[in-house]
Amino acid sequence: MRDDLAVTELASASDVGRVRSDNQDLDLLAPPLIAVADGMGGHKGGGTAARMAVDALRAVGSTTDPADLLVALRDANAAIAAAADADPELAGMGTTTTAGIVDSGVLYLVHVGDSRAYLVRGGRIVQITDDHSIVAEMVRRGALSPSDAEQHPARHVITRALGVDTDVQIDALRIDLEPGDVVLMCTDGLSGPVDDDQILEVLEGADSLHNAAKALIARANAAGGPDNVTVVLARVDAVTREAAATG
Repeated sequence: MRDDLAVTELASASDVGRVRSDNQDLDLLAPPLIAVADGMGGHKGGGTAARMAVDALRAVGSTTDPADLLVALRDANAAIAAAADADPELAGMGTTTTAGIVDSGVLYLVHVGDSRAYLVRGGRIVQITDDHSIVAEMVRRGALSPSDAEQHPARHVITRALGVDTDVQIDALRIDLEPGDVVLMCTDGLSGPVDDDQILEVLEGADSLHNAAKALIARANAAGGPDNVTVVLARVDAVTREAAATG
């Protein structure tokens, strides 16, 4: 019997960090859909925006059509903007969102903001989303070195978020997966204080994705915990067609 690729292990973890008073991050584990969102815009607004984005994604159900993710984020963008206009306490709110569907060995991603998706394969970690931030765009243009970007005063200023503009630009990617791949999604509470090599070290040293998620949170907090931190991990491996069909 032929084998298919499917998600064989899932884990997530989220923490307020050591500086913030509340956690405005959210994760979503709803196979085949996974996502992270990082809200912004004050005590009430950030959490509301992140929740609206996650709820819009959750509403797509068990779809494997990547177009449904784009529709969900566009709907969330409009709903967040409308809610911010209607309630002064929510003015200026928005959220980053990175979401993906894993289907038959393919990862379909949609992405807005500076939360990230990584692919871990064969002892290497590769960032597969672009940060939508002023500093990241300067690095891509060659105007700033990656090392200088780490200390730049504008490194946390993002250029795209759901709910900020009526017409949001959403990145859409298709990644072919291989047996043993691990997909990591995270908010910048992890990718800011913990570099890629350290993330890889934690993942390779953990005996399960559950323990890896907890260890990544601990590593971010050990590095100062400057922000809320959220991680989602999914391992893909070969399964028989019969097992894939029955889940």
